[in-house]
Amino acid sequence: MTKHQKPIVAAGLLLAVLFATAGCISSHETVYADTNRTKVAFASDKAGRVFYEALARASESRPRTEKRTEVNLILIDVEHRTVSGPNRLFNEAVAFCDTNRDGEITEAEADIFAGAWPQLRG
Repeated sequence: MTKHQKPIVAAGLLLAVLFATAGCISSHETVYADTNRTKVAFASDKAGRVFYEALARASESRPRTEKRTEVNLILIDVEHRTVSGPNRLFNEAVAFCDTNRDGEITEAEADIFAGAWPQLRG
């Protein structure tokens, strides 16, 4: 072996040892994010019942909202997921239903919501 080949062989052996002992960097994280529920009142028991029944029908067929970020490189594997909670859907439904934005859902608003919301969300 010549004087110039020794450093190349040493560097090759060093790289081989590094790759043999190196591990994969892996990170998996799931974050469950939920907002506070919007405060809302119902003008009557019927308004509340109609609203919640329509919300439940639309929620049954609706998949959970999930945001996923993945990075996969040779030795690096990173995954970050964000799953939204049920309050997000509730807040969207209240905003859609309470057309005059007074914080109170009337029977008329609930009836309109019940007819339109499942078709929009389902």
